[in-house]
Amino acid sequence: MRFEEKARGYHAHASPQRRFAEALAAFAPFEPGDRVTEVGAGTGFLTRALLAQGALVDASDNSPAMVEVGREAAPSASWSVQDALGDLFPCHNLASNGMLQWAPDPAATLRRWRTAVHPGGRLLLGVPCEPGFRELRSLTGEGPIRWRDEAMWLRLLRQGGWDVRASAVMEHPETYPSAVDFLRQLHGSGVTGEPRLGVGELRSLLREYGRRFAAPGGGVVATWAWLMVEAG
Repeated sequence: MRFEEKARGYHAHASPQRRFAEALAAFAPFEPGDRVTEVGAGTGFLTRALLAQGALVDASDNSPAMVEVGREAAPSASWSVQDALGDLFPCHNLASNGMLQWAPDPAATLRRWRTAVHPGGRLLLGVPCEPGFRELRSLTGEGPIRWRDEAMWLRLLRQGGWDVRASAVMEHPETYPSAVDFLRQLHGSGVTGEPRLGVGELRSLLREYGRRFAAPGGGVVATWAWLMVEAG
């Protein structure tokens, strides 16, 4: 992942992430005046949706560049640079979208989050999940993160001490003009990882993707899937 160098590109290219952030906020809304600590806030997609509900948002990200763009996009939130995978300051409620999948040990991170949240507070969590990017992964393997289904994520939450109150998977097939455009969007938003393909391998991947996953009306299809969870 290369979010630090791709912060402004992420804000411009991450339209599916924006859509999922808005859906997550609507899935289990906060009340006006609720104080919410958002970790891994990126450039503020979820932040703005929470602010629109009247929540008081303390947003953070470990990328200073992301925080800079987020502060411009959602100036009424309080912004800071913080590593969400480390210990957090005590907070009333916690929200995170599209970040926990990068944690080397999600259960350990969830335990630290549980310790930080006051009794009676809640967690609003969004993470990409199976069957997301199933087309691309059928050709390249898992990529930079481990993909988990809903049951696996809910098990990790319970291991972390959370009581899962509600969950749902939002699946959306996205159409792109070509496989090149799909990969370019991922690259532009910083969602790339090792190992990178050589020129010949990349050409072969693009050709095979276009052949196997052509959309009926033209272009190619890529499946996005997002797990939304409310826990306390």
